[in-house]
Amino acid sequence: MRHLIGIIAALALASACTAPAAAPSPSPSPTTAPPTGTPVPTAAPTSPIPKIPDPVAVEVPVKGAALLVLDITSVICPPRPTCVASVPKIAALVKKARDAKVPVIYSQTATAGSTYIADIAPQPGDAAVTGRADKFYGTNLEQILKDKAVETAVVVGSAANGAVLYTTFGLGLRGITVVVAQDGISGDPDFTETLTRWQLLNEPGFANVNNTPLDKGHVTLSTTDKITFK
Repeated sequence: MRHLIGIIAALALASACTAPAAAPSPSPSPTTAPPTGTPVPTAAPTSPIPKIPDPVAVEVPVKGAALLVLDITSVICPPRPTCVASVPKIAALVKKARDAKVPVIYSQTATAGSTYIADIAPQPGDAAVTGRADKFYGTNLEQILKDKAVETAVVVGSAANGAVLYTTFGLGLRGITVVVAQDGISGDPDFTETLTRWQLLNEPGFANVNNTPLDKGHVTLSTTDKITFK
């Protein structure tokens, strides 16, 4: 009897000291091999600054023409060296327009104390509007253009990426052909002038990517010395 009890105790002790078997490791999940023969898409190389066509000479028909001088004022112009440098060129273009009896239309902002730069200030009888970047918004510019039967507008002014850009797009939306004198626009920093020139020729729905002179309903880039009124 004692012998039997000893055997049972030994078996119990052996069972307690035996470590449990380790659980089987999970099988790795099957992986799907990438399809073969499928090309990896790559982006086409792009130039950091797209090429912009050179300005072209234009002969603007006197009938239906107008010159828009946008925000060349004591508040906007003096802080921008390129604007100050553009004033004599704009003045020469204004003279050409007046000599040809082409109406000159002015704009300024509503900033307190703003006055026109003397060299190119409006003369009695010149139309003028006061507004924000889009000179059509909240002004009678559209009616002025209709009253003068304007079909082609020459545009100069500052800022290039403000009044010039937005008002030019507004002219295009109204079916008016536009010529922008690129040496008569200015911005801060100067890069805005480059950006604006590209945008003016690449506006969706109104693009003139080759800068074809006087492309109807679109924008042409020229310079003050290359613009004549005939």
